[in-house]
Amino acid sequence: MKTFLDAVYPLDWALIFLVGLAGAWRIVRGPTVLDRLLGFDALTVAVCALIAVHSIRVQTADYMELIIVVTGLGFFTTVAFFYYLSQAAPNPQGSSLDEPDRPAPGSRKGDGA
Repeated sequence: MKTFLDAVYPLDWALIFLVGLAGAWRIVRGPTVLDRLLGFDALTVAVCALIAVHSIRVQTADYMELIIVVTGLGFFTTVAFFYYLSQAAPNPQGSSLDEPDRPAPGSRKGDGA
């Protein structure tokens, strides 16, 4: 007889795979850099969740180090990328983090400048 964990294991993988797929889609289709970074974070969380679910399934704690390393790499990558974006020179239309079609702060629509 199957246990509850054995019964929901395929569902866990399917749902976490969908989260990873959504993160990958956001990386590819994201209109801004911040959307792509959010997709990377979602993909990192999905990978860590898959490792954790597999660790629970095989009933071992041997994967905890891998989860910590993947989580740390994802966190430090996000922090370093945000730091890089904050140091970049702003584009003529405003901050380097804004969408390219937004007007510069303080400008009025139709003032010709």
